[in-house]
Amino acid sequence: MHLWIEDKELQLLQEEFPEIKVSRGEHFTSIEVKKEELINLLSFLKKTLNFKMFIDFFCIDYPLHSPRFQGVYILFDPESRKRVAVKCWAEDDSLPSVVSLWKGAKWAEREAWDMFGVRFEGHENLVRMFLWEGYRYHPLRKDFPLKGIEDTYLPSLNLRPDEKPAHNYSPYHTQIPTMEDLERTQKARIQKKNQIVLNWGPLHPGTHGTIWFLFDMEGEFVKECDIILGQLHRGVEKIAENLTYTQFIPYTDRMDYISALCSQVAYVNAVEKLLGVKPPEKARWIRTMMCELQRINSHLLWLGTFALDLGALTIFLYTFREREKIMDIIEGISGIRLNSSYIRIGGVAKDLPEGALDVISHFVSEFPEKLDEYETILTRNRVWLRRNVNLGVITEEDVYSYGLTGVVARSAGVPYDIRMIQPTDAYEKVDFEVPLGTVGDCYDRYLLRMEEMRQSLSIVKQCVDQLRKMENEEYMATDNPYVLPTLDEVFNSIESMVKDFNLRIYGEQAPEGEVYISGENPRGELGFYINSKGEGRPYRLRIRSGAFYNLQIFTQLIKGKTVADAVVLLGSLDPVVGETDR
Repeated sequence: MHLWIEDKELQLLQEEFPEIKVSRGEHFTSIEVKKEELINLLSFLKKTLNFKMFIDFFCIDYPLHSPRFQGVYILFDPESRKRVAVKCWAEDDSLPSVVSLWKGAKWAEREAWDMFGVRFEGHENLVRMFLWEGYRYHPLRKDFPLKGIEDTYLPSLNLRPDEKPAHNYSPYHTQIPTMEDLERTQKARIQKKNQIVLNWGPLHPGTHGTIWFLFDMEGEFVKECDIILGQLHRGVEKIAENLTYTQFIPYTDRMDYISALCSQVAYVNAVEKLLGVKPPEKARWIRTMMCELQRINSHLLWLGTFALDLGALTIFLYTFREREKIMDIIEGISGIRLNSSYIRIGGVAKDLPEGALDVISHFVSEFPEKLDEYETILTRNRVWLRRNVNLGVITEEDVYSYGLTGVVARSAGVPYDIRMIQPTDAYEKVDFEVPLGTVGDCYDRYLLRMEEMRQSLSIVKQCVDQLRKMENEEYMATDNPYVLPTLDEVFNSIESMVKDFNLRIYGEQAPEGEVYISGENPRGELGFYINSKGEGRPYRLRIRSGAFYNLQIFTQLIKGKTVADAVVLLGSLDPVVGETDR
């Protein structure tokens, strides 16, 4: 299925903008435009060709090119279900801001300034996204070392005056923020205009992770809001540029650690499209089954903690009872409960163990009764209704402007589900429905996640039925030169041993090209853009986080609401900080 802009639309663009350069590809089609024509081209795409949904923006560093930095915009047409990418060189290290076209570009532009040092003309408050104000470097530049720049003197507190340090000890370390830096960062984000500026987080349990909220309040009501991220930023995209494609798989586990398997599958599918690897049919069904089990797992954690935030302790205990069963299933199949690294380029790490399908079938048969139990307690509960109904209402226009995806988008009635738009693995062969909301409030998002668990259960059942017929089939496409052999093959074949050595040491020598592939994570669209220069490591790997863009609309939805509403609103958006911060 080709998901990129059609030739007739490209022809219209070339007639309107004769100087553009078009690059077509099966998994990535881009249009390069000059800086002075960027806003006109993007406006034409949005208003005339209906590419009105903002998906992502990021930069690429080409140190030997002048200009050095290139901005990449990815847009989506919700009617034709097509994507388009627009590229523009940042002359004088700056680009025009597109926040006037898409509000979701605000945080993306902040991130580009933070990581690359690209400025945006017309951006009303261009501050750092993850690092603190006053930090001197831009880490995703190619000349920034992986370990950072050790320019800050921090002597050891454990070394006695008469002791000699180890031969490799250095008192110089990478810069860390001081209290003055954090205060400067806070004041750059929000100015006190009302009664008090309230800090919520980053260590408050209601923030569901290390998120630092700033509320400018008048009495109990929030008038302005901004969010400081970065407490869990680890430079994952920088790390990816220094690892082989296989070595990066465990890092995808540790972004959205609540749905690690879904993140692995999204990344591996992108790499397989780049390498031209087709996994065996059995592996595709296993991946689909594991992703849906992981989706139920994630929604159970969300429901339990969301209800606990609102004072419903019983639901927390009930959901963790069922979640523990799914964790046992995942551990039994992959060997690890949380960060499994089970998915591999070309298949899965291990075949299903004996009895796994029977255990899953038993869970599938008993779980609907538990779902009914949750709904009996919550769905018509008058306290639950008063806290959720008509709070945090999201419109269809909000979805397109902010780049909202997942349950957050579907609660507004927008049928945006990557499993339908870009089906990978066995999704095009299973039967399921995509539930949609009618109001777009917190209550709709609750109802949708409850129904999604039922739909996931149906998909799991279909996968189990199919996998019973494929007991002795292959689970890894080891015949492909890019796919690691199994351990059994390595131990019994010198050719496989040599292949394993070459792939692990030199990496998968991917062909030159670009791909953008995404997956439907429990928190929305998780996309991977890979730019390959024909080496064993990606030249640029961009991670499009659904949680990152979904969280951005919180700053608008909370205005005029109370701090008590903030707990409910944030819980309904369901961010995971490992993915937002990367």
